[in-house]
Amino acid sequence: MAEGLPPNHHPANLPLATAPRLLELCFQTAGIWELGTSGRLALPQHVAREVLLGSEETLSGRAYAVVTPRDGGATFDAEVIDSAGCVHLRMEGYQTIALPSPVDAESLRPLQPAALPAER
Repeated sequence: MAEGLPPNHHPANLPLATAPRLLELCFQTAGIWELGTSGRLALPQHVAREVLLGSEETLSGRAYAVVTPRDGGATFDAEVIDSAGCVHLRMEGYQTIALPSPVDAESLRPLQPAALPAER
């Protein structure tokens, strides 16, 4: 996740029940994996469970999403971890829904070498 982002809502001092940017980091990371492995462009459909353990304000350095595909890529689990190794968010059972328009194969080529196997 980029550092030095402006506030994600206005006024910035209003409390939030979740961490939208940390969730979005998980969504985007899973989306890149899906694009690179299946060519499927999708949007969030369902999250079975979210556990907020920190916030954007408590990050130490940069935030990284570690996304693990499950069931052949049908669902994902994810964690947002900062540079110090602290977990700030856990997401389980994330599912997407495909957009109707396919992505052309040439546009997907740069993502394919970075894609990891669906199951470890």
